[in-house]
Amino acid sequence: MSSVDGSGQPRADEVTSVAAERGPLAVEAVSLSRDFRLGRGHVLHAVREVSFGLYRGAVVALVGESGSGKSTAARLLAGQERPTAGSIRLDGVPAEVSSRRAFRQYKSEVQLVFQDPFSSLNPVHTVRYHLERPVQLHQGKRGDEAAREVTALLEQVRLTPAKQFLHKFPHELSGGQRQRVSFARALAARPSVLLADEPVSMLDVSIRLEMLGLLDDLRRRFQLALLYITHDIASARYFADEVLVMYSGEIVERGPAEELTQRPAHPYTQLLVASAPDPDNLGSALRGGTAPAGRQPAATGPATQGCPFSTRCPLADDRCRAEDPPLRRVSAVRAAACWRLDVAAPGILAQSQGGGT
Repeated sequence: MSSVDGSGQPRADEVTSVAAERGPLAVEAVSLSRDFRLGRGHVLHAVREVSFGLYRGAVVALVGESGSGKSTAARLLAGQERPTAGSIRLDGVPAEVSSRRAFRQYKSEVQLVFQDPFSSLNPVHTVRYHLERPVQLHQGKRGDEAAREVTALLEQVRLTPAKQFLHKFPHELSGGQRQRVSFARALAARPSVLLADEPVSMLDVSIRLEMLGLLDDLRRRFQLALLYITHDIASARYFADEVLVMYSGEIVERGPAEELTQRPAHPYTQLLVASAPDPDNLGSALRGGTAPAGRQPAATGPATQGCPFSTRCPLADDRCRAEDPPLRRVSAVRAAACWRLDVAAPGILAQSQGGGT
């Protein structure tokens, strides 16, 4: 198999994920695609040939605006959507979730935490019920043994004393407490992979950092492979090992969190970084002059032909509007999908061509 793409550049699959340094590969998306038919021959390509791995003990952030395909990618990995093409490998084995039994076994390893803790919890059931049910299903525990496990789960997510919360209903909890219950419910299955879809976006700003700290603690304690989905690239910088930037269903850039946010290569990533308030000089390279020059075109939807970002990109030329660029390696640990990297990120491209990492 060739190690270069059609442009003569190294392929993206030659890139080393820095998340792999944390632990073994837990789950892998391989060329995942998901299409939705909208009627009258229209098709929405929600996810297009997305590939990445999640590693035990590591955090991978999937970053992008609303509608970029982040949540659909998470539902595919969670087994709640069937891919149109591609596959998912769990511990190196293709995952099949076509039967109820296979789905339950898969969910014992891969759990999804939703964005809105209120809508994800059944309002007619108590906290105890929400936690006892998965303990019974996934661990096979009953009676006193299940009760002790429920208490332990509440303590793990710092809802103490546990007996104070057991008989409460979701509407009697604060937003942060409800999300903690959602974390505990996911942990009840004893998973190896946790998919967190915008887990703090519905919470008060004052407790977001606390909740991310809890997630990080759980990740370390249980060696979880964690996918953190967010539109906030600043939080991804501090929380994740690797960042994947998604636009219109495609990964347009990937790399180590600190390096990618300080020296973004793709014009879309540069736009996200420039739009993110950060007291710690997030994206200092942009202020150093590597941001795309010229007036930003009026915001519009993704292009249906060529590069999806071409309708918004100030660097787009005829090739951008005609051909969708592949995700290609720009260093040992980074890749980007852009025909104009020589203008958008000349320093990074020169380093790549010079053999640097």
